[in-house]
Amino acid sequence: MKTNGKSALRTVMFIDLVGYTKRTSHLSRDKVHELHDIFDTLTIPTFKKFDGRIVKKMGDAFLSTFKSATDAVLCGIEMQNKFIQYNTQFKRRKPIQVRVALHTGEVIMRGNDVYGDAVNTAARIESIAKADHIVFSESVFAAMNKNEVPYIHLGMKKFKGLRFPIRIFRVKRQYDKIGPRRIRKSRFVNRIKFVGMMAFIVVMILIILYFLFNRFGLL
Repeated sequence: MKTNGKSALRTVMFIDLVGYTKRTSHLSRDKVHELHDIFDTLTIPTFKKFDGRIVKKMGDAFLSTFKSATDAVLCGIEMQNKFIQYNTQFKRRKPIQVRVALHTGEVIMRGNDVYGDAVNTAARIESIAKADHIVFSESVFAAMNKNEVPYIHLGMKKFKGLRFPIRIFRVKRQYDKIGPRRIRKSRFVNRIKFVGMMAFIVVMILIILYFLFNRFGLL
């Protein structure tokens, strides 16, 4: 069946303000405008720097596409850094935080908009992203330059509305002390230490019992 839209391989990004509904419910109209001005100022120039195309703004979120998966992730990293720097500089009592989700796949381009599974998948991935995090799918991981992006493997995730589970990754930040692999290793080492300690206690008890039985002529 012929379609009027063209298709292309793109990395889709969703970025939104964390806790927007709750925050704006306590703000005046002027303060809501100010919040959006800050959001736009810290994101729009960064999209342009990394050749990202802004598809549309939907309330507190931007939908954008990138030809390069690496540029998309690096764009997300720079945006997060800008918000962290802004919050630190102005010492905001309630920091303005964002979350970023990325997925690489085929999109259908119709006019200035984009559609398709890649867009839907990126939106689903955004639902598990936390404040200050950049979360991306295995397709982004496969396409990006791994020498430029530090990452943590989060494992397979099942999303509502998607047929198959997706392997998910997150950008590793400076405040991440250890990754999942090291956590598993630490648990294994602790288990070995516990078993060794218990074995030592059992041996000591046997030695004491042997001494007591031998001392009182019970052996």
